Amino acid sequence: MERVREVLSRQRGDIVDRWGRQLKAAAAAGFALDPNTAHVLPQLLAATDRSLARKYRALDPGAPTVEVEARRAALQAALLGEFLFDVALEHLPAMTTLEQRRLSEALLQAAVEVLVKAKLIRDNEKRRRDQVRLARLAHELRNSLTAARLAVDLLRRKGGLAESRAARTLDHSLARLREGIEDTIFDEALPSGSRRNTRVQLGPVLADAHLAARELGALDKNVKIVLARPPKLLVQADPRVLRPALRGLLRAALQMAKPGSTIRVSAALLDGRARVGVEVQGYTAGKRLPKLPSLSFARRAAREQGGSVISRRVPGEGWFFGLDLPRAGSP
Repeated sequence: MERVREVLSRQRGDIVDRWGRQLKAAAAAGFALDPNTAHVLPQLLAATDRSLARKYRALDPGAPTVEVEARRAALQAALLGEFLFDVALEHLPAMTTLEQRRLSEALLQAAVEVLVKAKLIRDNEKRRRDQVRLARLAHELRNSLTAARLAVDLLRRKGGLAESRAARTLDHSLARLREGIEDTIFDEALPSGSRRNTRVQLGPVLADAHLAARELGALDKNVKIVLARPPKLLVQADPRVLRPALRGLLRAALQMAKPGSTIRVSAALLDGRARVGVEVQGYTAGKRLPKLPSLSFARRAAREQGGSVISRRVPGEGWFFGLDLPRAGSP
């Protein structure tokens, strides 16, 4: 093994250079490889040298935890590979050199695949736990914000909070914070298996979205937001996803509207599905729909509900956004 180490050490510069040329040749041939492997190769050579020098020795005391865990995982994979290789030789002692090489390559690839898969599973599980904790915190914060907004409204009605720039800024900040928290809850609700579709009355959800958008519109652009009295429509949806979808639609409309314009919100039954319509009256930004992050957010939420979002120009200076949702009880 010392001879192998010496060769790899002596030829390290040439090996790195040859791999770089191979990457360029592969790209020129039409099947580009990952260029990041050029940066990984020196680390791979260094790790190979350490493995050849002391394959079954533990790392020095005080070594970083990441290196210890990586070394342990690699050692386990190597021992398993050798074990399977020996079993194959026992049952097939006349294995050719080509067969042995191909078996070694297959075992190496399998070891990498298993190690990477295990790491991804651990990371996904940790991410899921973090999302649950974050969502729990978001729910608690949302409840606190709701209490704060109710307190502000009560003070205003009793005359304890005069209309002022500071009061409007407070309302604006509370609304923005609630939006961010709702978006966090929405992200937690999206992973597969976590959605809970139920029969949801569309009217109250629309009223909540209308209230939040009206506060933001009045402060930002002095936009008038009119909510038509919706019919009694039940949709099949997860409220945690439905609410941010509607708010995303209204936020997109606010981005499109010019100061002093009007946004009309309505709901109706169309071809067996419930459609929420948001029409902007007073859009003068041009003929093409600009890139609206809020609209992308609404589309994403709608897909999770089995629905869709449409957008089109309307006669005059206007734009229409529609959110179609499955009606509860419809096939």
